[in-house]
Amino acid sequence: MGHVQVGEQRDWVGLISILDQYDSFVFSTHVQPDADGLGSELALARFLAKKGKTVHILNPTPLRVNLEFMPDENEVGVYDSQLHHELLQSSDVFIAFDIGHYNRLNHLAKDLESLDIITISIDHHPGDKSQFKQRYDFPTASSTGVLIYDLLKVIDAQALDDITIAEPLYAAMMSDTGNFRFNNTDPETFSAAAKLVATGVKPNEFYVHIYENLNTPGRLQVLQRLLSELKYDCDGRLAWSVIDYAEIMNTGATPDDLHSLSDFIRSIKGVEVGVSITKMPDKPTDISLRSKGQIPVNKVAQQFGGGGHAFAAGCTVNGTLSEATEAIVEACRQTIKMWDANV
Repeated sequence: MGHVQVGEQRDWVGLISILDQYDSFVFSTHVQPDADGLGSELALARFLAKKGKTVHILNPTPLRVNLEFMPDENEVGVYDSQLHHELLQSSDVFIAFDIGHYNRLNHLAKDLESLDIITISIDHHPGDKSQFKQRYDFPTASSTGVLIYDLLKVIDAQALDDITIAEPLYAAMMSDTGNFRFNNTDPETFSAAAKLVATGVKPNEFYVHIYENLNTPGRLQVLQRLLSELKYDCDGRLAWSVIDYAEIMNTGATPDDLHSLSDFIRSIKGVEVGVSITKMPDKPTDISLRSKGQIPVNKVAQQFGGGGHAFAAGCTVNGTLSEATEAIVEACRQTIKMWDANV
């Protein structure tokens, strides 16, 4: 659909027609759902349910502990190829929210390819989503949540006065802007958030749920390992930490505790690029890259088949943990050197 600058009208006509015409929907988001993907699908699902539509939310993997407060009981499920194949096959429309890249749907991606249903992407990430029949991808938006806000404002602005719709949209925008701190925080997002707060959303409650409930005792064990393993290069502008889950699983840490570590590394004074390198047993090495807002890191992720935004990206790397670390760190070094040479 192309880029849309803040304040410009996005073309939702085709999507609105589909939402009006069809009655049975399946929604999903990327593996390891975040508040943006989850909040976006919840808000649109609740809106459609109030219109008498049937919506099933089936995500590739379970929710993190700090997001379990968002859905109602049994409102969100985890996709299973055997259990949900007939449901998926009999639905009219499948919509993916915030996935970034088609393969982040996990097993759902393969199953969709064999079905003749309408497939749609709604996203603010660049990335390969050519497999969808329709794409409403606007990379200049701060979040997918702000896109759903804009969509609902066009369809029925009064829907945004419904607190059950306002709350997940606020969580989506808040999370993907780092509590309105990141450089993607723009006037459109502030304006939308203000409207949602006026509806009755309580920002302090969402901050506690999403950020302050993140640091479980297991998470603190992970952070302790992170600090002990932290390494620097490029005069302290590059920092990274390597964590092998097999080495810390007996501390009480869960896989959930390994998320968002690169945000912590980026927060260190003097660090411009923060990288978390984590390895789960029998899985590729997971790489998360964050930049303070000058040096782009999505090109590093793309070298390894990943992607994301300029200053927040990720990928997975096959091979041993040490091989993956060496390759990623060297790619980051070269990216910083190229940046320095061009400024």
